Amino acid sequence: MLKPAAKSLWGYGGVVQAPDGTIWKIATSAKKDTGPATREIDEFVLLLGVEDVKATKQYYVGRGLTVAKSFGGKYAEFASAPAGAVKLALYKRTALAKDLGVPADGSGPRGIVLGSSAGDAFTDPDGFAWEAAAPPAPTPS
Repeated sequence: MLKPAAKSLWGYGGVVQAPDGTIWKIATSAKKDTGPATREIDEFVLLLGVEDVKATKQYYVGRGLTVAKSFGGKYAEFASAPAGAVKLALYKRTALAKDLGVPADGSGPRGIVLGSSAGDAFTDPDGFAWEAAAPPAPTPS
């Protein structure tokens, strides 16, 4: 565990690190514990720490994404197409590192594989390499 559960910018949550090094911020927008714990997940947000939120936002807009929320050069969130899809959001790298309790110059994963055949592979301005994963071939019956 990198940070125990507590009130934060995002609501109430904590930060854990998986054995592969991936860092997960698990949070709720609720500011108080108002009931029993549930296993319901409202949404998944893939939050990338970037150097220049405005420039990276424009890059993804150019690739066809629609901005749902934007707070100057600090945060941007894109609309997810199908219900339940993972949302993409951008946050200033130094601010995200501080929130997670890790160094801003970290060497975390830079590759992202999409669970569909959604287009060509590309690398964004911050060095995140995106690759489409082809769906598994059907098995003969």
